[in-house]
Amino acid sequence: MVAGRRRSQPRVAVNVPARHAAVRAEPRGIGSAGARDPLAREVRLLGALLGQVIVEQAGSELFELVERLRRSAIQGRRGSAPDREALRSEVARIDPEQAEAVVRAFTTYFLLINLAEERHRVRVLARRERRSASRPPPDSLAAHIRRFRGDPSRAARLAEVVSRLRISPVLTAHPTEARRRTLLVALRRLARLVERLDDPRLTPSEDREIRQRLREEIGLLWRTAALRTVAPTPLDEVRTTLVYFDETIYSLLPRLYRSLDLALGGSPLERPTVPAFVRLGSWVGGDRDGNPGVTASTTEQALRIQADHVMHGHEAVASRLMQTLSVTIPAEATNRQLRQRLARDADELPDTARTLERRFPDEPYRRRFGFIAERLRRTRNGLTQSRGPVGGHYADPAQLIAELDEIQAALVADGLPRSAWGDVQDFRWQVESFGFHLAEMEVRQHSAIHRAALAALEAGRDPREVEAAPGVGLAEVLESFRVIERLRSSFGAGGAGRVIVSFTSSAADAMDVLRLARAASSAGEADASDAIDVVPLFESADALENAGPILDELLSDPAYRKHLDVRGRYQEVMLGYSDSNKESGFLAANWQLHRAQADLVAAARRHDVELTVFHGRGGAIGRGGGWPERAILGQPEGSVDGRLKLTEQGEVIAARYADPTIARQHLEILTGATLRASVEGPDPELEAEARPVIEELAEASRDAYRALVFDDPGFGAFFAAVTPIDELSELRLGSRPAARPGVGALRAIPWVFAWSQARVELPGWYGLGSALERFERRHPLRGLDRVAVLYRRWPFLASVLDHAELALARSDLEVARRFASLATGPGDAGRWATIEAEHERTRLLLARVLGRVGSLETAPEIARSLRLRSPYLEALGELEVAGLAGLRAARARGENGPQAAALQHLVRLAVSGVAAGLQSTG
Repeated sequence: MVAGRRRSQPRVAVNVPARHAAVRAEPRGIGSAGARDPLAREVRLLGALLGQVIVEQAGSELFELVERLRRSAIQGRRGSAPDREALRSEVARIDPEQAEAVVRAFTTYFLLINLAEERHRVRVLARRERRSASRPPPDSLAAHIRRFRGDPSRAARLAEVVSRLRISPVLTAHPTEARRRTLLVALRRLARLVERLDDPRLTPSEDREIRQRLREEIGLLWRTAALRTVAPTPLDEVRTTLVYFDETIYSLLPRLYRSLDLALGGSPLERPTVPAFVRLGSWVGGDRDGNPGVTASTTEQALRIQADHVMHGHEAVASRLMQTLSVTIPAEATNRQLRQRLARDADELPDTARTLERRFPDEPYRRRFGFIAERLRRTRNGLTQSRGPVGGHYADPAQLIAELDEIQAALVADGLPRSAWGDVQDFRWQVESFGFHLAEMEVRQHSAIHRAALAALEAGRDPREVEAAPGVGLAEVLESFRVIERLRSSFGAGGAGRVIVSFTSSAADAMDVLRLARAASSAGEADASDAIDVVPLFESADALENAGPILDELLSDPAYRKHLDVRGRYQEVMLGYSDSNKESGFLAANWQLHRAQADLVAAARRHDVELTVFHGRGGAIGRGGGWPERAILGQPEGSVDGRLKLTEQGEVIAARYADPTIARQHLEILTGATLRASVEGPDPELEAEARPVIEELAEASRDAYRALVFDDPGFGAFFAAVTPIDELSELRLGSRPAARPGVGALRAIPWVFAWSQARVELPGWYGLGSALERFERRHPLRGLDRVAVLYRRWPFLASVLDHAELALARSDLEVARRFASLATGPGDAGRWATIEAEHERTRLLLARVLGRVGSLETAPEIARSLRLRSPYLEALGELEVAGLAGLRAARARGENGPQAAALQHLVRLAVSGVAAGLQSTG
């Protein structure tokens, strides 16, 4: 964590003074080696400053204790059994108060290292972009476009796909962000300071000032509580998510669009051909499945909060353009259409006109944008304060876009095409992308609640006196549909309208939504459902197996076909990656999802319906996380086709959107992979050849997984003993309850989170080794060679196996064995032996298929990050295991006093620290 002497390995080069007397403003270890490796330099700097803060705030004894634990963990990782035993003995002697301080030290270190790695990634991306003029990186938009230039048919297909391209990231507030908003904001302050250290123009005094401020901020970070004292409300989650919109996403999208336009051969002197193809969605404040705290009022407030943020952004851009477009043109020479528009502005906004005429008498573009800024301010007041119409406001975004069209035409006529297709085009793209609502507010509810609500209505019961489900009243279910009507009335069709139906199992589940929408309508009219897009969500193995037939039945229903005719014959279907994995295991679930997509595409084509597949991916490998471009390129034919929609969940939002450079690369990767998958498509003959192989592998994998998790009646107790699952619900990660009792009913997020904490990562690989072993046994002549050939040729299998390799690399059986020691029930030793054997089987057989000796050879930065963290995670894991053992023993004795409370707090801190170290919860 914080080192006592310099070591030759840059992955742990965090040289910290070993004694209080050695603390000084300029840390040691910033030498020539660090200059050659900027990441090692920053890790060492931040570790040194943290060491100083620990001594200053908590004393040298704590610093030395942390050092002993750190050194023992490092030596233990190198195979020193005495050092590993010394680590355990040291942890056993620590009292809860000391342990809490040590956990805080390691956790703070991880937060700082995450920051340093983020900065290094930005540095690498910037260096890569500077070198890209002659040779664009393979995952860049320019590289993807180059693939198609020599083929006229593909070039034509590319142009057609670009014209209707749609990328839709949907922000969700699933309980997978362990850090408080206060910590997130503090870390952004630190990130800006670290970024400034890269500036070669810094003077020595400026450099010293930044380092002093870094130490000050780390001191505040040390004293900031890592855990929430109360769970966040849904509106708290809305405001936290919007931090990334304000700081990154709003200004980023025009740069993304321009990158694609330039890659396609666009010019700054010509109108861009690329449309505004990103549309954000949000479940934050709209996802009521399992969260009774999300009400119709919450959803309405959430969208008005969003509107406040985006309208402030639009107003700021208009005000900036008012200052920059300082073109002097006499009144008689002003473009006629522009002159007429200014006259209408003056009639509608006379007070604003007098001010602008006085300030900018011969600068018509400045006056024009001054009027736009004032109209946006009035529009914002009307939208966010639930007031009636405000004079001089915009009725909708289309009205503003029409005005920007006029301005662009006038600028071109005045010989200023660069301004027309530069800053003004950027503003137009922002309005087209975000409207006046920022992100479409999507409503999600469980199909069972819809069924219960309809049953109560049909029984003639009073909605005010009926619960559709525990904590969810029938009146509230109906009000959620009414709020969609109100939001569409205020914000237009883009503001709301999608209803996601969790655990859809039949066509009737989709029809229920339309019936409820009509029942909730104030007029009770049949066409009240015309504003709704029903999105079935298939999650279970049975639902995925029957997804195609269910959609076929739905699209065959005359009433639903009539509804789709009104909606432009457009259908969206969502696939759940989490519950399918929890039910069937990693490999089988991935194949179920792939096969379901192919079936859905076929059903949509039979009925001449435009289909968008909405991917409910999480951050962990067991929930569809990992490398998105590999997953996109592995989708079945027709399932992408110019449209990509996926969830961005929990800590993934911070990882992908906190920094503008990283966010831009992420969106470019999604865009490039979508274009490539849409233009090239998979090879149908290869898929047909691979199908028998993957079917056999998936069946064997599912058998092995189900035998462990579901067929063994003692597994639930073993899982509860070997992981901190019972403690996760106390972390207050989100507004939605995090867990239910029992493995079968347990939500997928805590299921994955718990295995991650125990360092097993079981949902990301278990069953794969057994599948490969059985396949080789059944096909002794070149069985695994056949799988290896498919791995190299078939993007789907390549994505699945690469992600399994990543999950295995993130697991750590040395630490996991310590968690396994907590499980002492009958048969628990055998259960753990089964897991260990499967881990080794999977590791060895997967390496043979991939043709690699070392893991993550294709992802050296991830491998380096894991090596950097592993000893510190082991030390933190020892503290977590010790805390769990003490807490469970206290509970077994019936104790619930101060000591038990201290142990409980320690475990919660350790869980949060490990999550920070792994950069993952679920």
